Amino acid sequence: MKRKLLTGLIGLALSSTAIAQQDAAFSQYFFNMMYVNPAYAGTRDYLSGTLIHRTQWVGVDGAPSSQTLNVHSALKGGKVGLGLQLINDQAGPVKTTGFGVTYAYHLPINDETQLSFGLSGSIASLRISGDQIHIEDQSDLAFSTGSSSAIVPDASAGIYLHKQRWYVGFSASHLLQTKFSINDAAGQRSAKYYRNYFLAAGHVFKINDEVDFRPSFLAKYVQSAPLIGELDACFIFKQRFFAGAGLRTSKRINTDGADNALVAIAEVEFLRMFRFGYSYDYYIGKQAIYNGGTHELMLGWDFSKAKTKMENPRFF
Repeated sequence: MKRKLLTGLIGLALSSTAIAQQDAAFSQYFFNMMYVNPAYAGTRDYLSGTLIHRTQWVGVDGAPSSQTLNVHSALKGGKVGLGLQLINDQAGPVKTTGFGVTYAYHLPINDETQLSFGLSGSIASLRISGDQIHIEDQSDLAFSTGSSSAIVPDASAGIYLHKQRWYVGFSASHLLQTKFSINDAAGQRSAKYYRNYFLAAGHVFKINDEVDFRPSFLAKYVQSAPLIGELDACFIFKQRFFAGAGLRTSKRINTDGADNALVAIAEVEFLRMFRFGYSYDYYIGKQAIYNGGTHELMLGWDFSKAKTKMENPRFF
């Protein structure tokens, strides 16, 4: 069964439509917003960073494993943000590594509200290792050429409107819709990244002096794929401890079913500079039969040249 699942995964990865969906997705997106929207760079007013490791579909051979590191900061005056992002994603024999640089401009609307614009350029290396593909028909010529690789340049852009207690942003990745080639027994096959569109928003409501409530959502759309939506809600205790849950859903292509997951989230801020987070995705329906869920670990930080603590809490 595991071999059949892996073969199916490889088939998806080698199709041009499916490759557009191979970007790693992270459950703790609200503290990793620069991965989704380049306009987020520099909005935290400090030298900020986030490191995330995600292990998906535990128990499935060749299941995706993803890591991302982003670092960003506002320049003097706070109107410009710069960022750097690294990504590593392994799904079966398909490995993607890359880096991107981000520029953001922050336009003050009033004393508390900013409208940010961001642009990111990136380069990714995509490699398919033929020796990691387990096939039932050893004479299948489509898998007889070993490894194949490609260098893929790309770009993304976004806008981000925010205050201390709420945000809304829209962004698009794979703006260049870069085409690249994959070698197989028949020669070169053309593949392509399709644009991804993201809409994200969140708000923090004050319940009392000790507890806040933060609902948020993220929606993603890519051509030839179902719309993916995630709705999350966290309680924040003493502005340091986050605990909540979410629901991610997407309709299956050409069927009446849906692929849903429940997400449990816990985060803690310590030393007023660091954040540690953990999330667990539990899949609902037939997916749960074949895997033990998804684990995600996050470490974040905010450094300042000044020796004072952060004046205002950061909720996202």
